Amino acid sequence: MEEHDLLATSWTWAGREPVRERVRAVADAGFAGLALALDDLHEVRATTGFADLRRMLDDAGVVWVQLGTLGDWWSTPGRDDQEADRGVLLEAAATLAAWQVVVRADHSVPGASPAVMGEAWNHLAVQAEGVGARLVLEPEPWSNLATVERASRFVVAGHPNGGLVLDAMHALRGGSTLASIAQGVAPSALAAVELSDGLLHTPNGMTLADESRDGRYLPGSGAWDLPGFVRTVRGLGFAEPWSVEVRTPALRARPLQDALRIAAAATRAVLDAADAQGAPPAPAMPTSVAPTSAVDFDQPRPPVVPDGVLRRRTGPATSA
Repeated sequence: MEEHDLLATSWTWAGREPVRERVRAVADAGFAGLALALDDLHEVRATTGFADLRRMLDDAGVVWVQLGTLGDWWSTPGRDDQEADRGVLLEAAATLAAWQVVVRADHSVPGASPAVMGEAWNHLAVQAEGVGARLVLEPEPWSNLATVERASRFVVAGHPNGGLVLDAMHALRGGSTLASIAQGVAPSALAAVELSDGLLHTPNGMTLADESRDGRYLPGSGAWDLPGFVRTVRGLGFAEPWSVEVRTPALRARPLQDALRIAAAATRAVLDAADAQGAPPAPAMPTSVAPTSAVDFDQPRPPVVPDGVLRRRTGPATSA
C-alpha cells in the first residue's frame, strides 16, 4: 500500500501536557503534520517563543503546520481580542513557515452576509499570503456557510490565496453527498481534508456542534463510506496530507501517545481501503497439487475378513 502523510488537528492532539511533549507524541505516532490552536499559540508566544517551537517541530520531523481557528474576522476592526488573535496567527505563521491559516464562518443568528464578509476575507488572504501561508475556510453546518458547496462558491469568488477545508463530518451533516461534493466543490478551492467517522444520524440529545466535538468516531468505525469520500476528493485533485479530526471520550481517557497511534492506524486503514479500490486483484491461490498434510493423511486399513474364516498367517511359522 502507499505511504500517506497524516496531520493531527488541534482537537486530535489536545491535552494538558506541555506543548513539547505533545509535539513529540504526535511525531512518534507517525504524523507528518499538526495543527496548532490559538490557545497553544498564545501560550507559546508568552513562554518559549515561536522560534523555539519551530526547532521542536524540525527535531520531530513535522513538515505540515496548520494554524487556527480564527473567528469573527469579518467584524469591525479595532477589537482588542480579535486583533490579538489575528496578530498571533500571522506572527506564528511567519516564524513556523505555516502551510495554512484556518478561519471559521459566522455562528451568530442572524449570520453576517457572505457579501459583507467578502472584503474582509480578501484582506486576510493577502495578509496570510504575505507570511507564506494559505487562508482556508472551514464551513460548519450551524454557520452562515452551512454547506461545503456554498462555501466553495464563496472561496472561488474571492482572493486566489483562499481555500476550503473539507471536513467529512461537517460536509455530510450539512447535507452533502459524495456526488454533490464531486460536482459542487471547485478543485481549485479544495485545500485541506479532515477525516472522521460517525453514525447515520446525529445521536439523540446532541446538537451538531456537540457531535462535532464529542460524537466523532475513529475513521472506519462508523457508518460512513470514508473510502468513497477519499476517492471523491482525490478525484477533485487533493493529495496530501490527510487530517485526522477525532478525539472521542474513550481516546481522551488513554495516554495521548496511545490515542494518537490508534487514530493514525485507523486512518491509514481507511486510506489503504481507498487505495485498493480499482487496483489489480490479488494473485490467485496456487493451482498445483499441494502435498498431503498430516491432517488429511489416511492410514491404510487391513482388508475386512468375513466371520468364520481363519486369517492366514503370512509371517514365518513357529514350533512349539
